[in-house]
Amino acid sequence: MIKLESYISNKLKAPDTASNYIKGLTTSINKLAFYADSIAVSQSAYIQFLCGEGVRRVNYKKMAILYVIYEDFVHIKRVIPGSLIR
Repeated sequence: MIKLESYISNKLKAPDTASNYIKGLTTSINKLAFYADSIAVSQSAYIQFLCGEGVRRVNYKKMAILYVIYEDFVHIKRVIPGSLIR
């Protein structure tokens, strides 16, 4: 997420947007603590290839948050642009 914030802030010259975007993304990730298991396991072969079996996906704007649940823990595997997922 540091690279994403740096890209938005420096390359796109939008530091306020970068800060707000990262806050929103972080909030979405933190909310998974309450409903992570209500999201179905992804059937996408590409997502399964990237992160292994049992991966779930939730979106924040144009980003895909890919995670798995181990016992009572939500483990974030990747945060990638949704457009990269075929």
